[in-house]
Amino acid sequence: MGKSLTAIVAAVGLCLASAAAWAGEVRQVALQTGATGTRAEIALAGSGGYKTLSLSGPNRLVVDFPDSSAIRNLKLPSPTGVVTAVRTGQPVPGTFRVVFDLAESVAPFKPQMLKQGEESRLVIEWPGDAPASVATVPTAK
Repeated sequence: MGKSLTAIVAAVGLCLASAAAWAGEVRQVALQTGATGTRAEIALAGSGGYKTLSLSGPNRLVVDFPDSSAIRNLKLPSPTGVVTAVRTGQPVPGTFRVVFDLAESVAPFKPQMLKQGEESRLVIEWPGDAPASVATVPTAK
């Protein structure tokens, strides 16, 4: 019985080590515009780290999630606000990348990683005005 208990403890230790090495899985990428600008939210299972890089020519924001992957058939949002396109990739094995193509050179506010239990959300906001609404005024004849 001592050998089987040792085997179980070793197996549990191996599983815990594997879980610690796994950083996260990207579950959703969402975009919305509001009165203060454009907001992106990237939902993750697990607690992943991230790195951002702003590039110009064309303007874009790159977000890398080391030791992470994405769910199968991850749906990407339609362009809105300052974001003209969203795409993903894998620059190196084990790193999941989200790229936001931008209409203009605008720096985002400092990204915030919000954690709640086993879930995390990376929130990125770009300042700007809400799209102007078009009002029709009847003309007098």
